[in-house]
Amino acid sequence: MASFLKALGPLLTLLFPLGGLLVDSQNLSWKEFMKQHYLSTSWKFSDYKCNDLMKQREAPQDRNYHIFIYTFWHKIEHICLRKWRDRYRNVYIWAQHPFKILQCYQEGNQKSYREHGGYSYIEFHCGMNGYVDGIEDIQLLDIKK
Repeated sequence: MASFLKALGPLLTLLFPLGGLLVDSQNLSWKEFMKQHYLSTSWKFSDYKCNDLMKQREAPQDRNYHIFIYTFWHKIEHICLRKWRDRYRNVYIWAQHPFKILQCYQEGNQKSYREHGGYSYIEFHCGMNGYVDGIEDIQLLDIKK
């Protein structure tokens, strides 16, 4: 029995990192969403500029505008939660509270962006992994910068 455990140890050691890769791969859409849309509250909202963000964040260039959300990351993460450890999957959910957003619109020359800040209710898509992976719609409340 002891020799079996000795042989099983190295095998488990080799398989353990693969298990971590599977867990991480389930959250790729969440990580990509956060990379493209999330603005950290560690900076002032007014410090964020669309021209810089669109270059740094690898935001999709195929649309006329892009939305960034300025809030604590856990508020976005909890959109898809029903109960503790129970997540909505492959559904659209309107957030129950408005978020401060920065909308970046392409200027005519396609290389610069103008920005509008404000508050909006957002309809999120909860992916198959139970995490937010997209913005479906917004209901603009107020535009300020």
